[in-house]
Amino acid sequence: MKKLFVILSIALLFISSPLFAATHQMVVLSTTDMHGRSTALDAATQGEYSDSMLRVSSAVESVRDEFGDDMIIIDNGDTIQGNLTAQYAINYHPDRVNPMIEELAYIGYDVWGMGNHEFNFLPEMRNQQAMYAEQMGMDVLAANIVLKEDGLNVHSEEVKAGKPFYDPYTVRTIEFEDGLSVKVAIIGLSNAANHTWDLETNYPGLQFSSLENPDGLLEYEINKWVSIVEERENPDLIIVTAHSGAGTDDGVTASFLLEAQALTGARKSSGVDLFIYGHDHTANITSVTDLDGKTLSLVNGGGNNLTKSVFTLNFDENGDLASYSVESSLLPLSDYANDERLSRIMTPWYISTYEWASSPLGTFDGGWNAYRSQAEGKTNDDMVLEQNKLMDFIHKAQIWSSWQNYESDGIEGATVSIASAVFGKNEDGTLSFVPSDGDTVSTLELSLLYRYSNNLMCAIEMTGEQLYSWMSTVADMLCVSDGKAAFKEGTSIYGVDTFYGLDYIFDLSKPEGERVVKAEINGTDIRGMDSIRVALNSYRLSGGYGFAEATGLSEADCFWTASTYLGSDMAPVPTQLGEYVKAMGVVTPDDEVSHGYESTWSIIF
Repeated sequence: MKKLFVILSIALLFISSPLFAATHQMVVLSTTDMHGRSTALDAATQGEYSDSMLRVSSAVESVRDEFGDDMIIIDNGDTIQGNLTAQYAINYHPDRVNPMIEELAYIGYDVWGMGNHEFNFLPEMRNQQAMYAEQMGMDVLAANIVLKEDGLNVHSEEVKAGKPFYDPYTVRTIEFEDGLSVKVAIIGLSNAANHTWDLETNYPGLQFSSLENPDGLLEYEINKWVSIVEERENPDLIIVTAHSGAGTDDGVTASFLLEAQALTGARKSSGVDLFIYGHDHTANITSVTDLDGKTLSLVNGGGNNLTKSVFTLNFDENGDLASYSVESSLLPLSDYANDERLSRIMTPWYISTYEWASSPLGTFDGGWNAYRSQAEGKTNDDMVLEQNKLMDFIHKAQIWSSWQNYESDGIEGATVSIASAVFGKNEDGTLSFVPSDGDTVSTLELSLLYRYSNNLMCAIEMTGEQLYSWMSTVADMLCVSDGKAAFKEGTSIYGVDTFYGLDYIFDLSKPEGERVVKAEINGTDIRGMDSIRVALNSYRLSGGYGFAEATGLSEADCFWTASTYLGSDMAPVPTQLGEYVKAMGVVTPDDEVSHGYESTWSIIF
């Protein structure tokens, strides 16, 4: 009997402490750019999402059926912004757990990485959700978001200048039934170009790259943190989740964009075993050769896929990871049904959002039918290449908005408006809402007339030369193609403004820098004016597309912001459009501008 006991003990020891090679599998799942799609239906259109978090939940559950707990789930950012439900949740219920964070926790995510749109909000709004996420079991990561001076991090801990504000990385250990395990480190990186899109009010004291990396190069941040993680944690595998677009693999060039560095960063990195990226909304599975000569897999769910990366792990006789292979695929969310239980949990958010957004604010009337051809079947590009009543409406509302504190605080508002076309689009790119006489105007319609609630109303004082310089920069973004005005190749609609409150002409037959052949306010050339008060959004004021270089202006030069004088919940441009509609009651295409002068403009060639 004693001999049998010894034999059994040796057998159990042999099983629990492997002395033989073994192979196991684990899976890494990721999403990116989910942009607030927490409910089954889109409150703006009442149509069903084919790529909501409800479908993510079903997709994850199908993988869990295959892999059990041997998985890591990562969200790559741009999570809590992007639609009416997101706008309603963050502005009207900032102290509640955001529906997207609630869903990440429900599904079982391990990591929430900071995207760029997380910085559309004031720090207390964003960081409250970061704390909720951590309380619900997730790690909130952004290694390259650092303090510019000594101060407090997101956990209210005192840290030195240059230290990350959020956690830079986390470690997860997957334990298999035979006692073997694999230690996985996950490094999170946000977008290095965040500062070009949002005002510093939203990220006071922070910088989006290490202090010693002023150019914001992604490969620097990757290699820095891989080295730190290897020294501190000695992991078996390292995953990088970076909210960066793909960019090119040609390295830094004259056209190099901070926001798109994934391919370059991966190619110039060392020690990474899986690279998750996003931001550009383009689903992709690819690979590059890194600095070690190793093939590195890159995955991007694009906002409408769950990425699935299966690691096959080969252990040696000592139980150490000897080698691995990884096979990645895209799981289209449209292939999965909604998680009905999660849908029921989220339904109250949809109902509350719809009730708020569908409340009538006023009506369109007085001749819109006569102008439908200006917008019907047109694209956003079309709307900035020829003057039209719909863009005029946006401008008039912006000018009116900036005067709301005149009677109470004596603040004189703007007489000129700057805006680009960001109307809602159908799948073919044409405008999804064109006003007709008698149309009710609610937040639902306004969300289609101006898509981005992260754009906040501001007003700034410019000299005539500064305004002229920006107009000239915009004119140089255009060209003549097929006998009509068009955008130069690579030009983004988000950088091409129209202007109201002045009469102007762009002549594309002129050399660049000389194309603004007329820019007058009430017959006076603006270049001789010392002060022009201009209404614009925070996205433009953050300086991108050459605005900072052309004008030298920034948030610090504002004399009025809706956030300061009206409150953060009233600051989004679509909200201010709604306030204008409420004040007008009936909005006609020929309403007079509230302050300043009517505007006519054209582009000739």
